[in-house]
Amino acid sequence: MSDTIRVLQQEHRNVAKVLALIQQQATNLATRAPANFRLLEGCMLYLSSYPEKCHHPKEDLVYRKLRSRCPDIVDSLRDLVEEHETLAYFTRNLRSTIAVAQHEVPAVSSELADQLMKYLDAYHQHMASEEEVFFPLALERLSNEDLAEIDFALFDQPDHLFDPDAEKRLAELHAALARLGAVEGQGADDREEAAWLAKLMSVEHFNEAMRHAGDPVLLTPSSGGGYELKRHGQILMRIPECSESRAAWCAYFFRKATNPPDSRFTTGHAHSR
Repeated sequence: MSDTIRVLQQEHRNVAKVLALIQQQATNLATRAPANFRLLEGCMLYLSSYPEKCHHPKEDLVYRKLRSRCPDIVDSLRDLVEEHETLAYFTRNLRSTIAVAQHEVPAVSSELADQLMKYLDAYHQHMASEEEVFFPLALERLSNEDLAEIDFALFDQPDHLFDPDAEKRLAELHAALARLGAVEGQGADDREEAAWLAKLMSVEHFNEAMRHAGDPVLLTPSSGGGYELKRHGQILMRIPECSESRAAWCAYFFRKATNPPDSRFTTGHAHSR
């Protein structure tokens, strides 16, 4: 699989975790339980910054290549491209609504909960469409040479297509959101995982956790920049230049997605279910 597609899938998983934190607060608002507006504001800040600066430019790179190679199918993807603007508009509006609502609870709690639920539905549907249509179409219709060109453009070009400083700042914000969300109504396992992820700040920490889990994967800096996740010397995934904490998070979610569902780790020890 293209390394760019792998990165996009990992970024979807990161966004999904932020959406899960919003879901918790929407449920609290709907049931008139106390809501954490600081957490909500942080989530919306992340979602208003991250897609525009870091995620969508990568998807646009794939889309442009598809458009040049397969103009007959571009129309089927146009809605997905337009949805980026729609989601950005909804995100900006919700940020403003949340800023006002925290001073008017409980008067607006039900209305805000409804808005958040509709927003979550739209976001989940958009990402599902990309996972089920856009990414498979790219892998099916683009040649190995096309995909390699996209990977090179993303990982090796000196003039980055996305903002590396934004990647670092948003990785730190993501970790802060995980810390806030760790105590927000999750199950014991989810709280443990969120708390552990909030402390996952280095390659060394990730590799030490892998040793505890008995998994011979190793995250190392790449000679060409960025990082490589390897198992027994075989490259499983390449991660573009970013902060160590972001590289460790990407490696964690890749491992979690590709391991059997009954195999996991959180605090650095193997767990079985």
